[in-house]
Amino acid sequence: MRILPVTSKRDLHRFIDFPYQLYKDHPYWVPPLRIDIKTQLSPQKHPFYRHAAHAFFLATNNGRDVGRIAVFHNRKHNDVYNVNIGMFGYLDMVDDPEVTSAIMETARNWLRQFQATEMTGPFNPDVNGVMGILTDSFDSPPMILMSYNYPYYAEHLEQLGFTKVKDVWTYEMYAPEGIPQRLLDLTEKMQARGRFTIRSIDMKHFWDEVELVKDIYNQAWAENWGALWMDNDEFTYIAKDLKLLVDPDLTYVAEVNGEVAGFSISLPNINEALIHIPNGRLLPSGLFKLLWYKRRITSLRAFTLGILKPYRRLGIDAAFYLRTFKIGMSKGYTLGEASWILEDNAPMINALLKIGARKVKTYRIYGRSVAED
Repeated sequence: MRILPVTSKRDLHRFIDFPYQLYKDHPYWVPPLRIDIKTQLSPQKHPFYRHAAHAFFLATNNGRDVGRIAVFHNRKHNDVYNVNIGMFGYLDMVDDPEVTSAIMETARNWLRQFQATEMTGPFNPDVNGVMGILTDSFDSPPMILMSYNYPYYAEHLEQLGFTKVKDVWTYEMYAPEGIPQRLLDLTEKMQARGRFTIRSIDMKHFWDEVELVKDIYNQAWAENWGALWMDNDEFTYIAKDLKLLVDPDLTYVAEVNGEVAGFSISLPNINEALIHIPNGRLLPSGLFKLLWYKRRITSLRAFTLGILKPYRRLGIDAAFYLRTFKIGMSKGYTLGEASWILEDNAPMINALLKIGARKVKTYRIYGRSVAED
């Protein structure tokens, strides 16, 4: 077995292609669009790489690719948290502990040049992207911008001494189960008192709305585990993609006395369409499949929600979820997922439990020492 650095366009093509081979014909893995992954891995196109050193590696055995990993030294994260750690991502491998050991050791060796003390992940490429190893509930496809992996991923990492750093959870609600009327009445009463109002975003002034959301996001998420503020380029990068998916009927801004207090974004689960494009290519037929199945989506994900600290006890979070659920039902959605939710975010978890949501999946961030053998 050999571990090779990705140094050419051909190598990068193999790096991107590997999971499509690993999960070929798998009923629950959702193939991302190759063009999106190529952009994520491009230092010329993704603003993440302005503040992060990186390397990509492929594991091969007898001419067959058997694993891959990306490793990052994120200067921005280390400066914010006053640490010196590395991160790994885009982790995929066959069910062979020796392969996993080899690629993880290669990543650790690469990080030693920065004197990094620990390595954590997976992050694709950071906390504002797709992250975590799925550790349970392997019998359903993931929602939009959530990941899927074989059960042995966690087993391999734990055999190598990786331990839990943080769990993030997903919660589900089904439309047929309905919402307790008392919660609907409570939310309406709170809004009737004038404590807050909720409006849909104005797509005609999308970029003005993005500025509001950016400010709230950077403030509201500042205290969350692993949070990283996003500059204009990073926020614009994400917003351009979201604009293609955002439904204004499911995207809200909360205001208190005319001041913006929070926001909520829920996205139609485009994975229901992508799962029908197994090769991840839009041409020649993928685009038609995407457009065809996009009209038949029946699930959505509560993608992100932020409330400024002075307004967190007004019930805005529950009102966001209830409004999303009610309007989502009217638009034909039968399943909603709130993700990802930090395991120790008690206020958010309590708000979800109050409206009848149930915990379904666990994604785990792993870590271990770089120096320790």
